[in-house]
Amino acid sequence: MAGAGRVVVVTGASRGVGYGIGKELASRMPGATTYLTTRQPQLETLDNIMRRDIGVAADNARFRFMDLKDKRSIGKFVDIVKRRHNRVDILVNNAAVYHKPPASFIKGDAPIHFREVEEIVKTNYLGLKTITEAFIPFMAQGSRIINISSHFAQFKAFNENDDNSKKLVEKFTDPDLTLAQLDDLMKSYVQSIKTGSWSAAGWPDCAYTVTKIAVNVYTRLMQQQFDAGNSKQVTINSLCPGTMHSKMRLSKEETISVADSADIASYLATLHMSGVGDCSLPLEETPRGKVLWHDLTLLDEHKTSSLEASN
Repeated sequence: MAGAGRVVVVTGASRGVGYGIGKELASRMPGATTYLTTRQPQLETLDNIMRRDIGVAADNARFRFMDLKDKRSIGKFVDIVKRRHNRVDILVNNAAVYHKPPASFIKGDAPIHFREVEEIVKTNYLGLKTITEAFIPFMAQGSRIINISSHFAQFKAFNENDDNSKKLVEKFTDPDLTLAQLDDLMKSYVQSIKTGSWSAAGWPDCAYTVTKIAVNVYTRLMQQQFDAGNSKQVTINSLCPGTMHSKMRLSKEETISVADSADIASYLATLHMSGVGDCSLPLEETPRGKVLWHDLTLLDEHKTSSLEASN
């Protein structure tokens, strides 16, 4: 069977594009063990829905509880995978939180705003980092990591006329930036929210944008780290899914269906994977450490007009 012996993990997979990717990978790789993680407690109900949707392809696919804001929850799930398989072949980091920034900020809103931003950072950036780095020691040879990014993860969210904003962009794009320095940037961002100084410090209002930019930068830095010292040939990329989001204003021209997005993500995750993926693209052209649009071109090549929807 395709994918026999391999292990697939998709986070945030109970609905939307995460569920779509989980179903698509389980269907493409019926011999693999596929874990779909969720914060929802109704795991049996979700398993039954998946079986209804993809039939026998769901035989080796199961939902598991995991909350990216909770390191213990991540640790329990990682331990299960390690004990049972001691390998991961595909990790799709889809789980994320979005809170729309308030239209205006008043003093009484500050505690609520801080809690929302803290949740976004803990889930979208710190949680993604934690589970990725927990799996790295037993990632299989030639394994793949796909970080789900966003249309909104673009530096034009920063004010190009503000010196502090320019300095922040320079830090994020510094070719010599380290993982520790990226962490420090995110810590300074959270601190600026806590003190109410984020705007003066040059940060945009949308925490989701900040965290997804950080994920894109993390992707580049991790690929550099893999290439420098990891003999397993792990490939990591960020992918903008291009799907409609219930809380974000996007035109139909800017989006694709969940099914099409899941197909593209699965194609990228299995590209040049023996017995599963497409091998028509030359191996040397396989993206590594890139941020990709949903047509697999580089995000930087696109100019979108929808960033204001997130701010």
